[in-house]
Amino acid sequence: MSAINLNNDLRDILERISGMCSKIESMLSLCLDGFMKHKIVLIDEAREVSQAIHNEENELISLLSNKATKPDMDKELVKSMMAIVGHFELATNELDVVLQNVRVKVAEGVLFSDKGVNEISHLFRETLTVLKTTGDIILTKNDVLVKHLTDKYASLNQIVDAYSQEHEDRLIKGICQPKSSSLYLNIVDSLMKVVWHMKQAVNRFFGNR
Repeated sequence: MSAINLNNDLRDILERISGMCSKIESMLSLCLDGFMKHKIVLIDEAREVSQAIHNEENELISLLSNKATKPDMDKELVKSMMAIVGHFELATNELDVVLQNVRVKVAEGVLFSDKGVNEISHLFRETLTVLKTTGDIILTKNDVLVKHLTDKYASLNQIVDAYSQEHEDRLIKGICQPKSSSLYLNIVDSLMKVVWHMKQAVNRFFGNR
């Protein structure tokens, strides 16, 4: 990819945007630990990180809005950076949903089947990989990583389709209870929306070359 012409101010903002992605990764990691270790305190820590991300989003949008008023500023680039921040914000909203569902699971002692736990933990880890890759892409503008992210999204869609069929089978056989089913489906759906928002953020950034 050809280098994007960034002045120092925009470069600093771009680094903050990448840092925002790292915070989302941290939030998800805490949520995964809370899910696996059945600890509400970890969910509470993740909630604090979430608030920090939302605060960062407000600051970054304000900064970028101010930059857009400068006469010599690349307004299309600024708009694409604002779009990235917006997608990161929406991804965080989806993780807030994940946190809420994991909190219910832990607080109420809702049990998942071993298969369900393995599937959810796998999606958590794959989403963590997507988040790390997205942060790296924002800083390096690496085409190979973009291709990797696109392929990962397609692969995860196939995996989730297979998981959904297996989940339905468990539900029919009574292995999975309705309460567990609702939590499971909400978590899976929100994690996939997180991955989608990462893909959209990268596509928007790379569309401005």
